[in-house]
Amino acid sequence: MSTPASAPSEMNFFSLLHRCGSFTATAREFNLSVPAVSKRLAQLEGRLGVQLLHRTTRRTSLTSEGEPFDI
Repeated sequence: MSTPASAPSEMNFFSLLHRCGSFTATAREFNLSVPAVSKRLAQLEGRLGVQLLHRTTRRTSLTSEGEPFDI
């Protein structure tokens, strides 16, 4: 699956997702839906083969595997 040229890079996306602290805030920043943010993160994690974030209904936090990817 390809991404549009205007789409932020995966690492920028992941870094902003972590800094925003929630899928909702990230969706607002990128003008995306919350499910689109979730799907993009799932695709990134699938490609890397690790879970990058712990998720709760209200916030996210880095896993130990996600820490090296936070730029």
